[in-house]
Amino acid sequence: MDDLGAVLAYHQRTKHQPRAMAAGPAGLDWSNQPDPFRRYQGAPCFMLARQGFSTAADESYSGAPLCLESLSEFFFESLAISGRKGFAGSSWPLRVNPSSGNLHPIEAYLIAGPLAWRGGGEVATSGDGIRNDAPAISHGSPALYHYAPQSHSLETLARVTEQSWERLGLPAGTVLLAFSSIYWREAWKYGERAFRYCMLDAGHALAAAALAAGCLGWRLSLQEGIGRQELAGLLGLNLPGRPQAESGEEEQPVMLVSIFTDGLAHDTSIHSGSLSLLEIVPLPSRPNSLSPRHVSWPAIDLVARASDKPPYQETDFEVHMNSAARNAVLSGYRPLLRRRRSAQAMDGRSVMPLSAFQSILRAVLPELPPGQSLPWRPCVHPVFFVHRVEGLSTGLYILLRDEGQKECLLQAMRQDFVWQRPSRIAEDQPFYLLAQGDSRLSARAASCRQEIASDGCFAAAMIARFGEPLKRYGPRFYPRLLWECGVMGQALYLAAEAEGFQGCGIGCFFDDMVHDMLGLSGLQYQDLYHFTVGRARIDSRILDLPPYE
Repeated sequence: MDDLGAVLAYHQRTKHQPRAMAAGPAGLDWSNQPDPFRRYQGAPCFMLARQGFSTAADESYSGAPLCLESLSEFFFESLAISGRKGFAGSSWPLRVNPSSGNLHPIEAYLIAGPLAWRGGGEVATSGDGIRNDAPAISHGSPALYHYAPQSHSLETLARVTEQSWERLGLPAGTVLLAFSSIYWREAWKYGERAFRYCMLDAGHALAAAALAAGCLGWRLSLQEGIGRQELAGLLGLNLPGRPQAESGEEEQPVMLVSIFTDGLAHDTSIHSGSLSLLEIVPLPSRPNSLSPRHVSWPAIDLVARASDKPPYQETDFEVHMNSAARNAVLSGYRPLLRRRRSAQAMDGRSVMPLSAFQSILRAVLPELPPGQSLPWRPCVHPVFFVHRVEGLSTGLYILLRDEGQKECLLQAMRQDFVWQRPSRIAEDQPFYLLAQGDSRLSARAASCRQEIASDGCFAAAMIARFGEPLKRYGPRFYPRLLWECGVMGQALYLAAEAEGFQGCGIGCFFDDMVHDMLGLSGLQYQDLYHFTVGRARIDSRILDLPPYE
């Protein structure tokens, strides 16, 4: 079987069906739950300031100065712990970037040149309290860091020589941010389907980083010229002492992004040859163990290898957004990034004003952040199960994120769909009624019979143009379709919060049931993610606690 065939086979075998769920554990072994925090024992550790935005960009969002304070704010507003919940004497952390099951498989790494610290700071012990025996490294030198959200700190993993950093030729003030994924953290609970969730989480993390960067006036650019193996080498994931495949806890590189802190949209492209210029000197450290035991899921390893091909050369246009619209969106999101919470249940009665619904629709369009962080033409279109939106009939709707694909969708979907523009929806929103009727039972049934999908104001199924992009770009594009869904999910979360509502991503759904509802056949389009928005039902037994003690 070739790599594309392996990816398609994985996608098919990990579909939930009403009478046959995708392969997963028979039960949850709580004594073996993976640690949600990776720490590098023995690594010199810079404690960052635990505060939100104070280093503001100017009114034109031209870029806050790069320093350890602004980097502290960037991580605090994108990947840090945002709060804690308490119940019956126990507590658990929440993060700015959401994760399936709050399991957090995504790890973040920073590669940066010399950094100035304006407010004072010091090298501390690593987050687990283990004494640092490695030689201290000054933040005045280029280095590779691991971001540790548990302590909100940067663990220094390697030196980078100044000469090699300069040879990279990046614009002044540029830093590199890399994401990796630990599949075991999700597979512990979700089994074979975990690869899907890890890639959705990567999309959420990318969107969280893009929005926090934008609020500082920085620009984020996804670097598509890097292969996974080259990125693994850059991050030292293949060094002796790092978790290997046989350990069950290995990290797989996911993506590399450049952050331009001057606020300009540079077209700088980093490729594997560029990374070979960097001279990296690892420091002694070792990653903590996450679980005493591990369960192997060969299907995940197979799809990870199959989608790990040399990078493709993007041929489609990049999405460029109107700067005035960008600034308006970022101004609205700035106070919300750390407030985002995943609803656990919806009240089943609240009605959403039409103006709020239209704002949420606008948030997922690709011209606005965070959708602008993806360089390819939009492939994902949300189908809405509208339950309680003022001025809209209940029923099934679709938002076209690329109107050029309307004809293909018309041909692919049920021929009795009406495709009517609701009169009260703004003209610039390509939003269409497909069929009227109470959609609550359908939304609930399609989302693994979960009431949260029917009790919100609306639910959404993210339908991706699937077969053609995979053939065009190769199996490497499979994770990117899931990233796109995760980016859209983050936009839905924040837009809902901005309007006084809450959202929740839904990873358990019956893929083919949704395809049957829409009249889709074959692999031309596939359902990749579900989401619901409404008024959250609050459980008064659960306490809200500060994020850091």
